[in-house]
Amino acid sequence: MAPTREDIRQAIIEAGSDNTEMFGFPEKADGLHLQQDPDEYADFVHFMASEMPPAKLGLDIGIASGGQTKFLRDYYPIEKTLIVDIGEHPKFPHWQRIKPTVRSEIVFEMIADSHAPEVREALAPFAGQVDFAFIDGDHSYKGLKQDIVLAKTVAREGALFILHDTTAVEDCARVAEEMKHSADFEPIRDFNRRFGISVWRYLAKKGPEQGLLSRLLGRIDI
Repeated sequence: MAPTREDIRQAIIEAGSDNTEMFGFPEKADGLHLQQDPDEYADFVHFMASEMPPAKLGLDIGIASGGQTKFLRDYYPIEKTLIVDIGEHPKFPHWQRIKPTVRSEIVFEMIADSHAPEVREALAPFAGQVDFAFIDGDHSYKGLKQDIVLAKTVAREGALFILHDTTAVEDCARVAEEMKHSADFEPIRDFNRRFGISVWRYLAKKGPEQGLLSRLLGRIDI
């Protein structure tokens, strides 16, 4: 029997949060250190597990402890995974403990600034293959847009893009609003009880390349 939304919510509680006061459920030293609202995240995970087709190749930009990367894949199948993280989050050391439990083959892992040219170069062999991207790295307006463009360089048409903190963080909300007017994205679902998790379909009409005017103005188009 497929897990219910309540089953998933209970599993979130049992997995442990990153901070009891911030996220509203207990932190566990040997847990996943999830940075999620339990109700909002349960809604999202249940939606992915029950309504979205499995992914063949996922890209996670910004993993913190790696708890979200692991938890989602417990319910939503992602055959293979690419990881990009700067490695500076205080809970990042837990990733070495959590990584072996991830139900996905991790075929690429780069601990570096996602905005560095070498990251884009290293991801180039995966161009057109990614069908799922979870973007939860740089939460600044410019930085989030850079991460979206990076994901577009490897995404195939129809890929799912997930953005976190699109309600709680002003710059993330601003980017999400701009995505509504982008020819490259179609909104699918918004989970906004508290922090905000938005789900988008990548239409690949413009692609990642920036026009001459954008480059001259230092603007990042998504």
